[in-house]
Amino acid sequence: MSEFDVAVIGAGPAGSSAAIRLAQNGMNVLLVERGDPPGTKNVSGAVLWGNELAKVVPDWERSAPVERYVTRKEVAFLTEKSKIAISFSSEELQNSKSGKIIVRGKFDQWLAKKAKDAGAMLVTGVTVDRLAIDNGKVIGIQQDNDVITADAVVVAEGANPRVLINSGLRPKLSDRDVALGIKETIKLPENVINERFNVDSKSGFASEFVLGFLDDGLLSGGFLYTNKDTVSLGIVASLDRLRANGVTHSYDIMGKFEEHPFIKNLIKDGIPDEYAAHLVPEGGISSMPKLYGNGYLVAGDAAAFTFSNGMVLQGINYAITSGILAADTIIENRNNINENTLAKYVDKLRESYVLSDLYNFNGIQNVTWSDFVQKSLPTLAESVMMSLFDEKGMPKKHLRQIVTDAMKSGHMKYSDLITNGYRVIKRM
Repeated sequence: MSEFDVAVIGAGPAGSSAAIRLAQNGMNVLLVERGDPPGTKNVSGAVLWGNELAKVVPDWERSAPVERYVTRKEVAFLTEKSKIAISFSSEELQNSKSGKIIVRGKFDQWLAKKAKDAGAMLVTGVTVDRLAIDNGKVIGIQQDNDVITADAVVVAEGANPRVLINSGLRPKLSDRDVALGIKETIKLPENVINERFNVDSKSGFASEFVLGFLDDGLLSGGFLYTNKDTVSLGIVASLDRLRANGVTHSYDIMGKFEEHPFIKNLIKDGIPDEYAAHLVPEGGISSMPKLYGNGYLVAGDAAAFTFSNGMVLQGINYAITSGILAADTIIENRNNINENTLAKYVDKLRESYVLSDLYNFNGIQNVTWSDFVQKSLPTLAESVMMSLFDEKGMPKKHLRQIVTDAMKSGHMKYSDLITNGYRVIKRM
């Protein structure tokens, strides 16, 4: 007989959600987290979209450490001297409270405690080396030569899937599978944040950026989220472009982002409080490991369950949903756990938005990380906007002529604009 019904690796949103659901259904659950306390290995200043967590913690917003609710969402291109943005504010968005700005260090610790309160055994400060496998069946988890047995294992170890790799269940990560994220937490008084970002104490601002001003072939996005009395500022850089560049480091990109004229004033007089790096899943379907096997399931970032189409960046809701569905699969087959029964996990994911989104937007990373979106589009947009709004006492031009002139100055052909524009629209 196994020591536990289920062992869950990782007390992030996926692992803790799975542990809560399993414990609520009377299963003996071990939740193992390498951080002590949970959340200390995560650097994400993030937005939790949707209300999936209510499926396991119905009144979760009453006690969860939500910093603010997103009431203004922005997507922007940054060139060296300009910012071209789409900004959306809505009373409906404010009333729905769909986007919750959180700090993962606080949130993960709170959620792991919910798993413990539900009956799971939480063990922190322990790094699982690999899955324990006997005759092709996962029988538990292993650290050095110590094995803890379990009838099933949920692997929710995050974007760097060391356990899966060490267990021979997925290949090593390539530069196309992940990007490198860097986040800095900057302290600012709450009243300064409210005034600077035009929000009140409960409402918040969330923005993603294309860093079109980078040179030497570098590609990177950026983000800025307002917390209660801090700002989360960060970049997500293309690893293959960084490696090809060979000179510029990720912290150089972060420094340039901080010093951009339309960013530095937003964080002026702020005090740096945290600075860390983390891998971010970017490969989509092509980077996804096998999601189930004889005795194990994979959820959250370890399964590459993140979504970004350049306008929307989500991952925590996918982690929570996949963790719950992994738990449900085990609960429904608790007396007959094998590869065939655990395969039903994939069916559940397909019926949900998780795999539907990843398949519907398959290949989107080839658009969001393209030179057209990262380089050509910001430059073109800047040129068009300057022509529209910079008055020089000259005769006005029609928009078509303005666009044509901007394309010529950027050495862009109409055929390239149409082809790339079609790809963007098709993928997004």
